[in-house]
This record gives sequence, C-alpha cells and structure tokens, in this order.
Amino acid sequence: MCIILGEVVSVSQTKLFVLANKDKTRQMTFYSNAVDTPEQNMMILPVPTNGGTINLHTIRYKKMFDDLKQSVRSTSQQLSRNVLMRSMASASIADREPLEIISHGSYLVSIAPKLEDLLRLNTSVFELTPELYKFFGSHYSREFSYICCVLKQGMEAYEPLCYSHPLHSSGKLFVPTLHYHNHGDRVETHTADWDHLIYSVGTSDKANLGFVSNYENEVAWSHFPTEFQKLRVASVRCSKLRGHHKNQDLAFELW
Repeated sequence: MCIILGEVVSVSQTKLFVLANKDKTRQMTFYSNAVDTPEQNMMILPVPTNGGTINLHTIRYKKMFDDLKQSVRSTSQQLSRNVLMRSMASASIADREPLEIISHGSYLVSIAPKLEDLLRLNTSVFELTPELYKFFGSHYSREFSYICCVLKQGMEAYEPLCYSHPLHSSGKLFVPTLHYHNHGDRVETHTADWDHLIYSVGTSDKANLGFVSNYENEVAWSHFPTEFQKLRVASVRCSKLRGHHKNQDLAFELW
C-alpha cells in the first residue's frame, strides 16, 4: 500500500500487521511507511466494513515491529471532473455536512463510511481529485469505507496508524496493499514498486514469504485490547515483498 494524493518521490519501508479477534468477527490493522514527498499529502486506506464500525486505537508499543521481527526468521538463515460534480450535486444538503476531523496520534483523520462520503471531506485539510474518486469507485465494492489521514505538521517521527473493523465478507484478513502513487509524470495503477514487510498472526503458513515462524513469538500482547491478545505459541507470519509486482490488495486465510 498506499494510496496517496499528490506527488511523491518514493514510498518505502512499508510495514503492516494484521490479526483477527478471538471470535474472528473483527480485524485489527497496523500500518506504517516512510514517504518522501515535496508537500503534505493525504493518504487513504480502504477498509472493509459492510456497514459496520471502524475504531481507531492508540497502542503504546514502540517495539512492536521489532518484536514481530524477532518472532520470525529469514529462510536464508533458514472519475472525470464532470462525473464528480454530478455526484456532488446529487447529494442532499444534509449529506454534504463535512466529515469530522479527528486528532489521533500523529495524524489528522476523517472516516468516510461509504464512497460518496469522500465528497464530504473538509477541504481545509483534505483534497480529493476526480481521478482518485473514480479509482476507488472502480476498485472497491460497497462493502468498503475509507480512512483519510494526513500527518500533523512538524511530525518527524510518527507512530503506526492502528484501527479495527469488521472482518471482510470473505472471512479472510484484508491487507491494504493497492498502490496509487503520483510520480509527477505518471501514476502507478497496474503494477507498482513494493517495499513491504507484512506481519500476521492466526494465518496459514502461506502468509510466510521469505520467513519461517519461531516456535514462540516475542510480542508483548498486554499492549493490545483483550479481544486481540494471543498466546506466546501463536505463530507470527511474515511476507517480504520487494521489487516490481502486480498492483493489488492481499488477503490471508485464517486458521
């Protein structure tokens, strides 16, 4: 992932951690990356909700990705503008009330429950282009909502964005890895440059790519909400994806 509005020089060091709660009805996602951009840009994360709720979480756990890394080992060790305007004109006055802006950790966040609600973004903070609106409409079903976020001004080091939501209707963990990067002279859509480490737990061994799971994980689960806490013997999986690959979201089977 990610889907970023505005010009970027590079997006790298993307790290994700996805897991399900104990009864496999909700998913928690951690997302982090390094973006080299000439100006402040909005990032949008598609989230499967099927009408359910998105919760933002503050997890005070700076070593999480380090501990996840210690839980695996490398296998080498072993729309057009007119369409947008018509959509805006068809919305009722009530529907066009600006979305709430939430101060959450390192980010300013707005949550759009459905595609049309992206038209309600507060334009003093967020900017949406017709091209990006059309991109979402052609790639995601009505099951999806959207988390829109920008880094707060002056942030040099920032924490991962953490949120939870209903499990995708497929019963799999949804991994938001579809790219939309504007490089000035081109926009990545069909293929993309990947630099991802994707961690998961409670998934099949196929979620390991370039790594194998240690017998016990090193994750401090007490930092997590009770419903997402796991045992030390829960296997952490890790997929390392780098280079030029098909541009797509991923999904992991749950055990």
